[in-house]
Amino acid sequence: MIALAAALLLAPVQDESKLKDAWPKLVDAWKAVEAYVAAPSAEGGDDFLRTAGKIHEAFDAAGLYATEGEYVPQAVKTFVKARVRGWFRNFAGGNRKGPETATLYLSHPSDPMKTFLDSLARLQALQKRGLDDEDNVQDELSTARKALKTLAVTADDTPWPLRRRVLALAKALALGEPYPEPARATEEQAKVIREQIGKLGSESIEERDKAVRELARFGDSALPFLREALKSPDAETAARSRHLLGVGHAPWATSAVAVAGDEKANFDNEMKVRAVKAEIEKKLAEDVERAKKR
Repeated sequence: MIALAAALLLAPVQDESKLKDAWPKLVDAWKAVEAYVAAPSAEGGDDFLRTAGKIHEAFDAAGLYATEGEYVPQAVKTFVKARVRGWFRNFAGGNRKGPETATLYLSHPSDPMKTFLDSLARLQALQKRGLDDEDNVQDELSTARKALKTLAVTADDTPWPLRRRVLALAKALALGEPYPEPARATEEQAKVIREQIGKLGSESIEERDKAVRELARFGDSALPFLREALKSPDAETAARSRHLLGVGHAPWATSAVAVAGDEKANFDNEMKVRAVKAEIEKKLAEDVERAKKR
């Protein structure tokens, strides 16, 4: 049992390497979904199959069908799935009116994905007008972060460097931008990072905890070093490196968060209430007409 646990700790995990290589395909798939949702054909047909095929090809190339790995690629996977969830489920269920239903849902003001995309559009508009000062940008970025949290892509306990990294990737994907390279450590920073990684296996718990905080402070630039640290024969070092890389961190798998992020259920309930209200108003109008005729 101990040997198995050690093997799992030392096993390689999915990182961003495949995500980077497959980035053009992911961007192409995202654009295909955008175009399909914006102008779906009446029956779906070939358009749907082509779009689904691009998603499959991108997921396969990026290794996103894997269920284990670093938090960042898994979060990107969840983000893309959130974008296509509405129209894909409708077709999978055999609903011939899937595209229209999906379009209606995805344009609903309470949809967190729409909130995220609208926030990015406002950021672009601010930049074009030269109004992208820190206050305006931070307001929109805050809105985008909240939307990702509502979508269960991030959570309160997601380490901030990982939240920032996912926001950068989600923003670039949605805007069709090139793969955003993580920050690179300078020689001096690399030296400090290695020193702190060396302290992850310290006998002092206070020193181990401090090393975790210091490594988190370096953000993106510490990621390559932490991936190397996964191979450490020291179980404590490997385990804390996995934690800093978000291995096993999956807010979308937590039922309470996932339910909170599923705005479609709220939208469906609202539509049912509107339908009942419309039916009642129709019957009242008919009663009034009958009363007038008497």
